[in-house]
Amino acid sequence: MYKGKPIIGITAAFDYDKNISTLKDDYYEAIIQCGGLPVIIPVTEEKSAWVEYLDICSGFILSGGPDIDASYFGKGNMPYANEISPIRDSMEIFLTQQAIAMDKPILGICRGCQIMNIAAGGSIYQDIYSECSDGSTLLKHSQQAPRWFQIHDVNIYKPSCLYNVFGRDSLKVNSFHHQAISEIAPGFTVNACSQDGIVEAISNENKKFVLSVQWHPENLWRRDRTHLKLFERLVSVC
Repeated sequence: MYKGKPIIGITAAFDYDKNISTLKDDYYEAIIQCGGLPVIIPVTEEKSAWVEYLDICSGFILSGGPDIDASYFGKGNMPYANEISPIRDSMEIFLTQQAIAMDKPILGICRGCQIMNIAAGGSIYQDIYSECSDGSTLLKHSQQAPRWFQIHDVNIYKPSCLYNVFGRDSLKVNSFHHQAISEIAPGFTVNACSQDGIVEAISNENKKFVLSVQWHPENLWRRDRTHLKLFERLVSVC
């Protein structure tokens, strides 16, 4: 039996035109930097593989990606929603639900934050500018700037899992999303919001480490090592 570094499974994206799973190196290099062993989980309909990944992985990262099928939170897909990835949706929701039940550590990133909330019984806005009560007052959440640029602040609440990671009440982040958490899943708490009230992080405080952030720390840690703390904490609890 393998008894080496913690194995961290990272979910991949899927290109339906080319039939390939993909993952940017920022995710797995962060895990390597923190002493973990990353394993890329390809998008597959083979449920037996999903179960085996739950067995061999010490923890998981739910990576960023496209929109989520609204049927998972009881809605129809609206015209302002974008591309969805149906096989990936079902796989990640299954992995998330099972990992939470097994108390395996999970870090959700951007889409992964929304997947975590939906898998646990919450919902999301299909487009914050269309569905929030006054979209005109929202910040720019899909930046037109390099991915390493930190475009807005988030306010971190305490006590919370996120505060325990960073030990500070605010953080500057990047932003690449138009969907966001609406109703918080049962058992979860808000850990951070942007200045316009959009939820930027949630956690299940009753679990070992179940935390999601709406920004992309994997694109920030090479220039700002502060953001590596999320990956360090994930590896350490595994």
